[in-house]
Amino acid sequence: MAEQARDRLVLMLGILTYVERHGDTPFSDLAEHFGVSVDQVRADINALWLASEPGDSWSPIDFSADAYDSDVAALVRNDGVSQVRLSPREAVALVGALSTMGAAGALPEAGTQALDKLRTALSEPVTVIGDDHVAPELREALLSAISRYRQARLDYTDAQDRRTTRIVDPHRLVVIDGHAYLECFCRRAEDYRVLRLERMASVEVLDGAVEHPPTDSAGFSLTPAFSATVRVARAGRFALEDMPGVRIEDAEEDVIATFDVADAAWVAGRLLSVAPHLREIQPNRLVDALHRQARSVLDVQR
Repeated sequence: MAEQARDRLVLMLGILTYVERHGDTPFSDLAEHFGVSVDQVRADINALWLASEPGDSWSPIDFSADAYDSDVAALVRNDGVSQVRLSPREAVALVGALSTMGAAGALPEAGTQALDKLRTALSEPVTVIGDDHVAPELREALLSAISRYRQARLDYTDAQDRRTTRIVDPHRLVVIDGHAYLECFCRRAEDYRVLRLERMASVEVLDGAVEHPPTDSAGFSLTPAFSATVRVARAGRFALEDMPGVRIEDAEEDVIATFDVADAAWVAGRLLSVAPHLREIQPNRLVDALHRQARSVLDVQR
């Protein structure tokens, strides 16, 4: 299995912290402690060393060259990790972000440990704003379905307060704008969706195997390119209500949806399905994307 960048980073920081606390340490001892090879330890120390060469904007991590040649990790200077200080505002913000990821089941073990340490270090209790407080049994059921590649049946309430039953191929849990979502293929919609966990009343893991792979579309990117505002007749609301982080307001016979856009083409494809109901679209770059999608459809029809 290809090495995950997150796991590599956790290992590197673990090695750095261990050497800082225990002093000069042979590579073989580090390898045994972390359950990796000596070559991996040597590569990670070398990466830490090179990543903090003089000239960077932060104080460097410096190992003894002589000790390194003898397969021993010996810190000469370490201002990169141990000297980090968080202001109360920064600490609260970090606790909030980690807590929200934890509620979605998207927080790695290292993040859980960091969260516990932050909570202990703070002198005052922290109230996490925006945390969806997803029921543990619901989250565990989703994680079980994802890990076992099994379908799941959801009791789900959409943005119009309509309760539906959906059978989905679950792919992963993500956090968008402080809220927990499930990326999945929805059998009811016959399309990929991101469904908010807080709107799920129950989750049942089914025996059926997942049939649709995760989408390769950038529409599931967590990094928005721009914000959009779309006014649509109420009949077209369904195409917008599952947009990640969407905010919908009533406007007489229409609704106004505001949301972030990671891939204009992906959003334009969704809007094209309710084209007769569209009233207004901003900004122009989303309008242009919709025009391109429409022209592509017309070209196919010729």
